[in-house]
Amino acid sequence: MHFSVPSPSRRLAVLLFAILAVLPLAAACGGDDDDSGGEPSPTTTLDGATPTGPQSEHGQLIARARVPLELAEGTSIGKADAPIVIEAYEDFGCPHCLHFTAVIEPKLMDDYIARGKVRLVYRYLPLQQATAAAALGAQCAAEQNRFWEYHAALFTAQAEASNKTGPLMSVAFAPAGLVETATTLKLDLPAFDACLQGTSAIEAVQEDLRQAQALGLRGTPSFVVNGNVLTGSPENYDDWKKYLDALLK
Repeated sequence: MHFSVPSPSRRLAVLLFAILAVLPLAAACGGDDDDSGGEPSPTTTLDGATPTGPQSEHGQLIARARVPLELAEGTSIGKADAPIVIEAYEDFGCPHCLHFTAVIEPKLMDDYIARGKVRLVYRYLPLQQATAAAALGAQCAAEQNRFWEYHAALFTAQAEASNKTGPLMSVAFAPAGLVETATTLKLDLPAFDACLQGTSAIEAVQEDLRQAQALGLRGTPSFVVNGNVLTGSPENYDDWKKYLDALLK
C-alpha cells in the first residue's frame, strides 16, 4: 500500500511556532545543540541507519542497550510503584542528552529500572524548531506505546548526523524523516500521520514545556527526582549510582 508522506505544511509550522513560543528564555544544551552532520553517504537511510547498523559510537551503544519494554507506558518506563521517579527533560538534538541516552541510561535500565527501583519519565524540552518537530514525532509514537523505540531512533539519528554517517538532523527530523522512522519501526502509519497533523501531540509537548518553565529549567538535560529539581546533575554513571543508592537506603 502506498503511503503519502505529509509535507511540511503551514499548519505544522504554526504548531511548531506554538511550541517554541513557550520555551524558557536562555534555554540551551551546553551551548552546542546546533544542527550538525553531513550529507548522507550512498548507503545511509533517512533515519541515520545503515545496512550494518549505526556507525557512530553513541549509535552503537544505543543499538546494544537492553530496554525493558514490558515496563513501558507512553513516555514512562519502569514499575508504577518504583520508589524513585526520574523525570528527564531532554531535547533530541542535544549532545549532552545523547550522551545520557547512550552511556548512562542503559545502565540505569539494567540496574534500577528493570529491577523496579526507578521509573524514568521522558519530558519534552525542545530548544529549536527541528527538535520541536522531533518531539511531536516521538509523542505520536508514544500514543502507540512505541515511544522508547522511537526515542532510540531519534537519538541515533543525532549521533549519525554528528558522525557524518547520516543525514543532517534538519533532514532526519523533518516530517518525511519522522515518517520514515515510523515506517522502519512498523508503526501504524495512518494513525501516526493523523497524530502529526492533529493537536494531541502539540498539547503534550506544550504541557512539558510549561512544567519546565514553572520549574525554572534552563537547559537540557535537566532532571527532576521525586518532584525535586536536581541541581548539579551527576555527570557519569558512578555518580548516578551513588546518588540513587543513597535515596534507596
